[in-house]
Amino acid sequence: MVSTMTIDDLKRLWLATMFLYMASGFTFPIFPLYMAYRGLSPFEVGMAASVATLVSIMPVAVIGRVSDVVNREKLQGALGVTLAALILVYIHANSFSQFLVLHPAYVTIVYAYMTLSGAIAMDYIVTRRGTSFGRFRTSGAIGWIFGTLLGGWTVDNLGFTYVFMLSSAFFIISASLFGLGGLKGKTKRKNREKSIAYHMKAFRKVLFNKAAYILYASVFIAWLTTPAYYTFLPLYMTKELDTSRFLSSIAFTVTPFAEVPAMIYFGSLSDKIGRKKVIALCLAAYPIRYILTVTAGSAGEPWLVVAAQLLHGLTFGGLYVVSVAYLSEAVDPDLKGLALSLYTIFSNIGSFIGNYTLGYIVDSYGFTLMYYTAALISSLSIPALAILSKKH
Repeated sequence: MVSTMTIDDLKRLWLATMFLYMASGFTFPIFPLYMAYRGLSPFEVGMAASVATLVSIMPVAVIGRVSDVVNREKLQGALGVTLAALILVYIHANSFSQFLVLHPAYVTIVYAYMTLSGAIAMDYIVTRRGTSFGRFRTSGAIGWIFGTLLGGWTVDNLGFTYVFMLSSAFFIISASLFGLGGLKGKTKRKNREKSIAYHMKAFRKVLFNKAAYILYASVFIAWLTTPAYYTFLPLYMTKELDTSRFLSSIAFTVTPFAEVPAMIYFGSLSDKIGRKKVIALCLAAYPIRYILTVTAGSAGEPWLVVAAQLLHGLTFGGLYVVSVAYLSEAVDPDLKGLALSLYTIFSNIGSFIGNYTLGYIVDSYGFTLMYYTAALISSLSIPALAILSKKH
């Protein structure tokens, strides 16, 4: 059974999640650089990333479901230790075939690890979920800031090996903090039937939950456009606007600073006016963000392009916090891990498709049309949310 979160639990889980995102932030920006350093071509680097996204889809859902029927924090501790070992293997990987096996394995487990951190928090939080989870989730933004900055400094001054070693150490700390709750039996669950039919029924219950699939559909549409930021913004700034690489990296550094207040404010707001209204507000920020980006770029104002990325506080921070609270209330408590894993999966599939779609538009017609297309596609998420909600 689960219990409400005590102050000690809050500190432990907050720190565990901070170290999780610090460990991930250490390596995430340098993966493409490291693979190129090991002799992979740009095509091979892109292929490794794409395969990792595809391969992770079903295992992340399965791990989420497993977490619903075992002690979630013990499982989380085991995943963290596995990541600590896997990240060290990168030190020895030196061929495309090796990265094609290693990178999907790492990405699968790190997606599951990140997803379950939210599920564990929601095991404890039972009142004012938007406010409480918003405050809790600031840990990820803070960890990401320190991880990306320190990881970049480490690779420049000490080399790739130390990046992977430090990342591994942070995963161990995170896993230990999560595992403490498992040893205390905080999220102990009753034995449940474990037949394949039973678990397939659980998948159907979530996928056909009206509240859940309304959110999945809306977020999937929005995430079709996220490569406009994650993949193509650095290229837009350096190639189209002729900015420095440093300035393009600033566009990524500023986003966590927007996430922290947004997570707290919009989580609290959703407790007052309702989850769905705040989700709609966050989805509306997607087309605004893309239009502001391309407008500032056309005006030759790269710093305004950077400023437009502060809307990441809504398009990721606010949206994620409120979505987790929304799903935690919409599905049975015993399906929470699966529901949050499917949220991650639908987001990742949307981003995977968007990389190819928006990449084709950039190659064929340029960045300006790509950003306007992204604005148009993302704007469809709002009527999708409204129409499906009205229908049900």
